[in-house]
Amino acid sequence: MSLANVRIGPIEARIEPEDVAAYARATAVDGIDDPGEDVPATFPAVWLWHPAARAAVADIALDGRNVPVLMAQRFEYRQKLRVGATYRFEIERLAEPGSPDVFQIAAHVSTLEGQRVADFSATYRLFVLTVGDEA
Repeated sequence: MSLANVRIGPIEARIEPEDVAAYARATAVDGIDDPGEDVPATFPAVWLWHPAARAAVADIALDGRNVPVLMAQRFEYRQKLRVGATYRFEIERLAEPGSPDVFQIAAHVSTLEGQRVADFSATYRLFVLTVGDEA
């Protein structure tokens, strides 16, 4: 399989308190029932599953035979994300030259005024699912 580079966005997303609380519970961040202004550092990863951003991965696994498995991720902040704020983000899917089963998803997060807030990326390796009786 040869992966094409894909660019998605800009997409606007508001950080809702209930989404931050749900993310904190799902990722076992204790003591964040009311997140206030604190947004977990890895929270922007949920934007990869924003309806408008899913295409960065969906076309790879759409047939159900390929599964992307997270190998590494990186988050770099220039300022803290705030609950209740709306941000604009763009996502790129970048194929890894020489490794047809490895790709990176990179996102760039900015304020609505265009000030860069954060960059994050995740590197994935595709694994082919085998279905059948392996006994």
